[in-house]
Formats: sequence, structure tokens, C-alpha cells
Amino acid sequence: MRVEVTAEAFSDEIRVMEALKRNIQEKIKQLLGLSAKITLVEPGSIERSVGKAKRVIDLRKKM
Repeated sequence: MRVEVTAEAFSDEIRVMEALKRNIQEKIKQLLGLSAKITLVEPGSIERSVGKAKRVIDLRKKM
């Protein structure tokens, strides 16, 4: 899972970024009960969706 760090939270100190990463992993585990491999990325590096959301059609057979 890629997590975009805000400019305020971004640091060039590795230990600070590692602590942030561990904190995020722990919060996800507490809230969702899932383990996640986290990769912290620079502010503005994750592409934003543009325009309308794509339609999802459920093609499963109903019982």
C-alpha cells in the first residue's frame, strides 16, 4: 500500500519516516484487523482520479 505523506509530515530523517510507517501499519491493524506493507511516498506523487468514477456492474448470479 502506498501512502502519500503530507509536506508537514515528510522528513529526510530515516528513523522519523520509519516510525511514521510503523504507526500507520499499527493503526490499520487496529482498525481493520489487516496487516499491510506500507510504502511512504512523497507529497503529490500518487495520481488523482480525474472525471467521473467508472461504473461497476455486478455480474454475479443471484441465488
